[in-house]
Amino acid sequence: MFKVSLYLDKRKPSIKNGNSFPVKLVIYDSKSQSQKQISTGEYQKSKKLRLSPELNKKLKTYQEREAYSNEHILSFEEAVNVIKNGFVGDDMAQIELLKKRIAILEKRQMVNFEGFTNGLIEEKRLVGKSTRHFEEAVAQIKNFRSEKAIDINDITYGFLKQFESFKRRTGTGNGSGIKKTVRTLRTIYKEAKRRDKIHDLSVDPFDGLDIRVERKQRNEIWDINDLKKLFNFEPKESTSKASKANMQRVIDIFLFQIAIGGHDLADMANLKWKDLQEGRISFQRFKLRSHSSRIQVNNIISPFAQMILDKYGTKEDERIFSFYADPITEKYRQQNGYQLKTLNRVIKTLNIPKLTTKSPRYIFRSLGGQLGVNELLLNQIMAHKPNSVSHRYQQDLSLEAQDEAHKKVLGLLFE
Repeated sequence: MFKVSLYLDKRKPSIKNGNSFPVKLVIYDSKSQSQKQISTGEYQKSKKLRLSPELNKKLKTYQEREAYSNEHILSFEEAVNVIKNGFVGDDMAQIELLKKRIAILEKRQMVNFEGFTNGLIEEKRLVGKSTRHFEEAVAQIKNFRSEKAIDINDITYGFLKQFESFKRRTGTGNGSGIKKTVRTLRTIYKEAKRRDKIHDLSVDPFDGLDIRVERKQRNEIWDINDLKKLFNFEPKESTSKASKANMQRVIDIFLFQIAIGGHDLADMANLKWKDLQEGRISFQRFKLRSHSSRIQVNNIISPFAQMILDKYGTKEDERIFSFYADPITEKYRQQNGYQLKTLNRVIKTLNIPKLTTKSPRYIFRSLGGQLGVNELLLNQIMAHKPNSVSHRYQQDLSLEAQDEAHKKVLGLLFE
């Protein structure tokens, strides 16, 4: 182990330098117990060594070279040469050492992950945006690290793989929850990078990270006659008048979701009157609101869909179905849960296969498939863009062809 130090050699003053004493560098190797003294070129008249700014700077340089010599396990002769002369002819070694020094200095400025994310959450709240995914990510990381604060710069590829292993070991999901959290972490990390909070910009910890999601086969098989039972639903006699009205509205909105092309309940909650024009309904899916592609739904309004709009539409509000809360809010999530419970009561009474608030999407797709409807037309109606390369060069098909396919699917259920 090498160790460097400075000392004032008071044995013989230098007449050439005004009777000053030379300041020497001592290099000591504890392994071989060897020692070497080297002149620093500095002189002092005092009887006690004073670390002037210039001398202090030199000492730090010697200590950096000492660290390099120890790390690379140099011989005593090699270490003396490096400490005395520096990295002559070895620029890469010097660059590597400087990088490490910079990393150490930057590490002192901890960027607390939770604190930084809470700042982003507050920013989102101020402009009315959803904060749920960010809040869930903070909770997940706190659970993973047992409340221990972490630096956002500690989010490395290894850290993310450890998080994935922890969640798979302690959870029972199919991986979709892990994928969602990692996606949110990527968003937070990129925002930190934009704000100069990330120290090493040359590394992307999310590059090459693939969270596997096990897609379970859906067991629900909907017979068209089972679905048609929804039109003639009769609740139990003991059901209250308010509950009957609520159950009927849930059924009607569920069928409306199918009628406009198989869209999610969040899209129903987000629909606005301005989305209706000349017998068509046009909107961007709520799920894709932050995507740059801006894929739009542009579908016909069928007679059944128009009946539901007339029956339940809240004309005095901007949103068509304003009895649902804004889908970015926690209240909407609760309403979604109530909607699901009501659907469960309905299917239990009718004795039909399971239905959920997302079933309209699967139902519309399945009905289209049974009829042999062109997949491109189904994608267009449902605002679903496949990721395959060939589809990227595919132009949208005509609205006439789309509307014909849409009516064909609806004819199977609504006529």
